[in-house]
Amino acid sequence: WLLHQGCQPWNIMALTYTNKAAREMNERIGRLCAHMDSRGMWSGTFHSLFARLLRQECQYLGIPSNFTIYDTSDSRSLIKNIVKELELDDKVYKPNRLAARISEAKNHLILPDQYAADSSIQSRDHSEGIQQMHRIYSLYQQRLAAAGALDFDDLLLKTFLLLRDHEEVRNRYKQRFRYILVDEYQDTNMAQHRILTLLTDPDSPICVVGDDAQSIYSFRGADIANILHFQDHYPSCRTFKLECNYRSTSHIVEASNSVIGHNRRQIPKHVYAAGTQGDPIEVFKANTDKEEATKVAMHIMKLLRKGVDFNEIALLYRTNAQSRPFEEVFKTSGIPYRIYGGLSFYQRKEVKDVMAYLRLTVNPDDEEAFRRIVNYPARGIGNTTLQKLQLAAAAAGVSLWRTA
Repeated sequence: WLLHQGCQPWNIMALTYTNKAAREMNERIGRLCAHMDSRGMWSGTFHSLFARLLRQECQYLGIPSNFTIYDTSDSRSLIKNIVKELELDDKVYKPNRLAARISEAKNHLILPDQYAADSSIQSRDHSEGIQQMHRIYSLYQQRLAAAGALDFDDLLLKTFLLLRDHEEVRNRYKQRFRYILVDEYQDTNMAQHRILTLLTDPDSPICVVGDDAQSIYSFRGADIANILHFQDHYPSCRTFKLECNYRSTSHIVEASNSVIGHNRRQIPKHVYAAGTQGDPIEVFKANTDKEEATKVAMHIMKLLRKGVDFNEIALLYRTNAQSRPFEEVFKTSGIPYRIYGGLSFYQRKEVKDVMAYLRLTVNPDDEEAFRRIVNYPARGIGNTTLQKLQLAAAAAGVSLWRTA
């Protein structure tokens, strides 16, 4: 629509959350604009577009344009090595816990120095027995810098710092991206919200889509206040409520409304179903995971007796660990099943090994890539040698590669 109104494609930035959503969005743009020139439009995930921006403007932040992006396992590995080097108890200083704490700080735009100076944060860490958390965060950032690497949260944090501290860059991108569109706005965190406010003015043409009732990612830093108070930041905005649900039966919609109605903070709306009433919702309580699995199996057998086929039944659970009790009961009950999902292709060992070689080719200072392949295939380089290399690298202030 914007292109049809004569807007230039390079003035448009469309942001979404997942790679899958970004691919679908770009495919739709390609089909809709097949007869038009849409080159120059920025359309993708927050992290992919801001990584692109950082590679273009890296000189302002003193980071290399070929910086490596550490995934979750890379970050956990680096934190684990820091804990080991500091000779801390890894049963208390667990990598997952520390990584979550660092991610939380970055999503709230808190740098290591600010983290160490915040008395409330230090009091919390002390009460939880992780008094060295501020030191780990500081070393973690130093090691990322030495490796020429950023983690996922840095892609947002560094973009915010770039736009906040460099007026020339901020104004250049404000002039370029005159039309900003954001999907799933209820899942934005503080960093994403602050970046958007730096790229816009109160009267800027920004369009966000979201549903406050679907805000379920607070544990990842999502802040529902961003969508609830959107009108405070952009007073002239217009709100369009899409209240007709085309996916669900009225029983499901009405049950959802009755639960959502108890939310203390929400945007008022009345959702109704376009479809039929459908079957009533059944809810049952189980005291253990085994009892739950048994009841589910019994319900499946009941459906089969009514003439339902196996391939018409789906069982959804939130974590992979939950599959075990269901599998055990299904096997003893003779219920055939197929599990979908599992390990991502890019998380397989052989793929990560090849990727580590490629990463090291592009960025020789990449510490985690170096650690992963330095003894693969086996070259007789063990942990003792690696520890000596690490000490020498830290003393010289250079990367493992340069020390080796």
